[in-house]
Amino acid sequence: MRVLFSMLLIAGCASSTGVDTMDRRDASPPDGGPSAIDAGRVDAGAGRDLGGPDLGGIDGGGSCVGGETRCGASCTDTQTDPTNCGGCGRSCVVTNASPACMAGSCGVGTCDAGFLDCDANPINGCESPDECTDGAACSTSCGSTGTTGCADRCAPTCEAPAEACNGVDDDCDGSCDEGALAGCRVGVHRSYGGGSHFYTTDLAEASSAPYTLESANFYYLYAAMSTGTRAFYRCLKTNGRRFYTTSSVCEGGGTSEGVLGFIAQAETCGSRALFRLYRDGSHFYTTSAGERDNAVTNGWLYESIAGYVWSAP
Repeated sequence: MRVLFSMLLIAGCASSTGVDTMDRRDASPPDGGPSAIDAGRVDAGAGRDLGGPDLGGIDGGGSCVGGETRCGASCTDTQTDPTNCGGCGRSCVVTNASPACMAGSCGVGTCDAGFLDCDANPINGCESPDECTDGAACSTSCGSTGTTGCADRCAPTCEAPAEACNGVDDDCDGSCDEGALAGCRVGVHRSYGGGSHFYTTDLAEASSAPYTLESANFYYLYAAMSTGTRAFYRCLKTNGRRFYTTSSVCEGGGTSEGVLGFIAQAETCGSRALFRLYRDGSHFYTTSAGERDNAVTNGWLYESIAGYVWSAP
């Protein structure tokens, strides 16, 4: 009997509890607020609708903010992202450089060490080896030895040296040894007297009897041996007259009085021909083709070009 009574008591309690629970579940709240079930539901858009943060910049449709584009699982700016440049999956690859994306187009970021981007062409990247060494020796446009300048590493310069007394156009201006050291070239004066012409580097001698000065610094010779020159000797003949030659033994026809200067053996760097003529035991020298031709008309024999001289120091 005790067992049966206990079972009936439990059943009665269960029935009473179930009815009470259902009544509370179906009942509306007294103030019209959300039901218990509505209060537990999360609206994915609630935060945005209420002005709250947009977590991750992703809404229910998977869009991005700030002008970015969804590429796979993330948002990116396809105007600047070199792995998605101009569109998702478009990856920039630039030769000898780190890539960059600018306005949706691939370009050169930073060149690898030892390379330069000299043509601004992203297709070939950093195409030029960086081989400029500032201050290194280089060959100028006129063949002299200059100094390398690397202010623009894509277009190195070769700075020409100053002129030197060497018979070479060092500074590439088309002239040799202008503005060089004092005494680089020496002037030869032309005089006349005693029935012949006389040439000397001594102005006082050129003006001494029996000579009368015709032209100071009639032409110039180098004062010392330089590229392409050889000694030009002053020779005294037995008749007391002089001639000038590159022969150290005066062509066997006179006695050397020493070197007048150094004459070029070929036309070079602003030089001009020195014509040699002969008549009646005398020699005559001129740099003028007109004077040469006039002398020939007057009985002088044109012998040769004695060498090449200069009209300026």
